[in-house]
Amino acid sequence: MTSHHHDKVVTIPRDEYEALKAEVRRLRREVGRQQARQAIMDNAADPGHVRTFTRDELAAEWGIVG
Repeated sequence: MTSHHHDKVVTIPRDEYEALKAEVRRLRREVGRQQARQAIMDNAADPGHVRTFTRDELAAEWGIVG
């Protein structure tokens, strides 16, 4: 297997960097909501097997550090 190493450095303005970070956070929240919505729909089909989560479990799953 060949390893490719690039010595090029790219710089971007801080405001663009912060905007990209904010977009990544927004997308992660959106995906989390979609997963939650799907879990709710899955549980609605089989209501006897509903899974609940603690705040700590949810925070860990969503990557939120307290």
